[in-house]
Amino acid sequence: MSALSTTRQDTFETRPTSGLRSVFSAVLREIRIRRAMKEVAALDEATLHDIGIGPGNIEDAIRHGRC
Repeated sequence: MSALSTTRQDTFETRPTSGLRSVFSAVLREIRIRRAMKEVAALDEATLHDIGIGPGNIEDAIRHGRC
């Protein structure tokens, strides 16, 4: 057995929740994004225009910043 395979095995044994933690973080991020999209989608077109977002760009603006 090589040193690399031993290191990987040790990592998996000492960090069994790291994969679960990253999945949980991704789910929480998606929930926050969808909440923000609902809030912004509730604004009228004039307000969206004032902040520089078009009605068709809401998701892109939330996920990646202003368009």
